[in-house]
Amino acid sequence: MAFKLPKKKFSKQQQVDQAQAARKAVQDWLPWEDISGGVIVRKDGQVVAVLKVEPFNLALKSENEKKRVIAAVHEALNGQREAFQILSLGRPVDLDVYLKGLQGLAREVSNPARKKLLQEYTRYVATLVASGEALERRYYILLPGKEQVEVLQRAHELASNLERSGLKVRVCSDQEIIDLVFVFTHPAQAAFERPPMPGPYLPSQVKGA
Repeated sequence: MAFKLPKKKFSKQQQVDQAQAARKAVQDWLPWEDISGGVIVRKDGQVVAVLKVEPFNLALKSENEKKRVIAAVHEALNGQREAFQILSLGRPVDLDVYLKGLQGLAREVSNPARKKLLQEYTRYVATLVASGEALERRYYILLPGKEQVEVLQRAHELASNLERSGLKVRVCSDQEIIDLVFVFTHPAQAAFERPPMPGPYLPSQVKGA
């Protein structure tokens, strides 16, 4: 005869202590303290603001326009007195839904020529899915500093200067920073998993946040 051992019951305080211990274990593993107030809080006490720069196809511009854009970007970045980092990050794209749509469309098309083109394109997309080479390229500028207000002010000024060149730039919110971190730390899952929403995983370390 098998006997079931009674499950150990924990008081509410013990449950709270366990949850706090779990959060502390996660925080010790992460290379930063927190993401709050529009910045990343590093373990050395510095904060980092993040700019997201949308992809820009310079090849479609005229020679004069190319020179103007390059000169404007150079001027904006050269005006930075503090250190900064440019990050190019490839994010896998989930093409399964798109592929199923193409397959359904190819079955419905009656024109032989169009059906053949769709079938060939469908095979091409299927090859990309199988190879894992379907990537969405994202570009970021990381601005570290000591004070949250100063770093964010610097980020907004740089975004404004870069936009004069024709680039689309914005200062990232907490959720956008979490998305960046999720893709950086979980590249294999980024195509089919959503990053976590902002929440009380870690205690806020930013004053006033």
